[in-house]
Amino acid sequence: MSSVQLKKLHQMVEKLLETATLDSEQLILKKETINIIETIKKLVAKHQFLHSEKQIKFSYNLQPIYLQVDLFHFENAISNLIDNAVKYGGKNIKININSILNTTQISVADDGFGIDKNQQEKIFDKFYRVPKGNTHNVKGFGIGLYYSKKIIEKHDGTLTLSSTKNSTIFKIILPNE
Repeated sequence: MSSVQLKKLHQMVEKLLETATLDSEQLILKKETINIIETIKKLVAKHQFLHSEKQIKFSYNLQPIYLQVDLFHFENAISNLIDNAVKYGGKNIKININSILNTTQISVADDGFGIDKNQQEKIFDKFYRVPKGNTHNVKGFGIGLYYSKKIIEKHDGTLTLSSTKNSTIFKIILPNE
């Protein structure tokens, strides 16, 4: 486990350096065909192991679902969304994947307090963090959602947010190739 986390840390440093290139065409994705069900299942297991006080449920409508993605960046983008749900959401987190017609939809939902309407449009901005009383006892730099959105867009997809006072849902829509 330590060895895996050390490799992840090294990759995170690379990711941080690559963040500077996200707005340009310099970041080139190394796409490969992967079964995203298995990939996300592993991420869910990791987050559940690290945060046993949370209930993380994973569901999907089809198995397998193959997509052409850059595994490193795709995993990090999804992991950021799960990590935010764990840090800022309630006790229950639901991750769902649906293959519908020519798209694959991935949602990460939590039952936390939600994100204020006036903060929602800024949430994907680089270095932006929602100003909320004790929320900032959680360490962060405000690049996770920016990074996730840019990576999903580089995969020709979209990442959107819908939030109420009882839930937050991040939804990814990717084209099936």
